[in-house]
This record gives sequence, C-alpha cells and structure tokens, in this order.
Amino acid sequence: MTIVSVAELKTYMDISLTNRQLDAAELILAGLQSEMEMYLRRPLEPATYTEVHRIESTHTGIPMSSFFVNSNPTGNSFNNSQVESSTYLQPPTTIYLKNTPVISVSLVKHQPLLGTETTLVVDQDYVVRSFGIDIPFAYADDKVTVTYQGGLGGASIPGLKLLILRAATREMQNMHDDVVGVKDLETRNVAPLQTGFLETELMMLKRYRKNRIS
Repeated sequence: MTIVSVAELKTYMDISLTNRQLDAAELILAGLQSEMEMYLRRPLEPATYTEVHRIESTHTGIPMSSFFVNSNPTGNSFNNSQVESSTYLQPPTTIYLKNTPVISVSLVKHQPLLGTETTLVVDQDYVVRSFGIDIPFAYADDKVTVTYQGGLGGASIPGLKLLILRAATREMQNMHDDVVGVKDLETRNVAPLQTGFLETELMMLKRYRKNRIS
C-alpha cells in the first residue's frame, strides 16, 4: 500500500481518470514510493521484519586497551570497614537493524555458538534503540534473531506525501501528452516534464535519509 492514494492524486490534480489511467496512476505512485525508499534507504511505511544476525568471529566487544569498571562497596573482614570491589564490565553488543527507525521489538532469540536458542526479555536481557538493540551478553559467533516493526510512518508526514504528489503530477502530464500524441498520429508541441524527483526535492528528503558509516 502506498502512502499516497489515487484518490488523493485526483484531488491534487483536480481531474477525472479513465479506468486505464487509474491503473497507470497506481503504477506511478508505487514506483515513486519505491524510488523514494531507495533514496532514503528505509521503508516509508511501518512493517514487520525478521532478521538473523551472526556476531562476527573477531568480536571482542571493546578495544583491549579500554574497559569499564563497576565498583561496589563491600565489608572488610579485618576491620569491618567499607572498601570497593571492582569488576571489569564489557559494554553491550549492538545489533544494527536494517529497517529503521525501530518502532517496537516483539521477539529476540539468542543462540550461543555451543548452546541452545533462548528467548530474551526486553529491558532485562536487551534494550531497544531506534537503530537496533543492545545485548549485554552476546559473544563471537553467537546468533541473534530479531522480529520487530520498523519504518518512517510516511503517511503521517505531509511533506513526503506532497513530494510524491508533485512528482506523480509530472508523470501523469507526460503520460497524457504521449497518449494524445500517439492517438492523433502526430507529435504535440509540448516539452516533456522532468520525471522522477527533482534535485531540490531530494535535498528536502535528506533529513530523513539513513546515513551509512563506513
């Protein structure tokens, strides 16, 4: 389902469409939404996904030159005074999910390399982030399976819908001019409009684009 309906396109353009033109409009809207999603590198509408991640075999969790320390006061058996007992902690492993932002996580299963698969508990065994999840105890070659809902919720963002409507209007106008020209068996003195999204429109989309860090 596209975030812009054919009815909204008809209202925006203030036109009526034949049955074939309605079919063409659906193709155009679906294609433009797909093109926008490829540019943004994320889905426009929330959907449920399941991803399987394997922790890298070289994973150490933290550079060997760095560590965290957890200090807890404990009783001293000699003079009953309070001293600190230090424990070295490894930071959580981050699983980066593909279809962000993450709206909710419904199921996480963790399988150690030499163990059985276990269902984890949210806020106890893992923490949900907008980009993925953090798991405190995941080590090299462990398998983590995550079922979650992710997506932009583009139907609730008027700016995204407007950009698709503008691009769809240009596509529809070009389609109409081409069809009329073919039916009349002569070319029409009409300059074709640019198809797809304009450079200025893509600049407006940059705030929603998923950036890749290499």
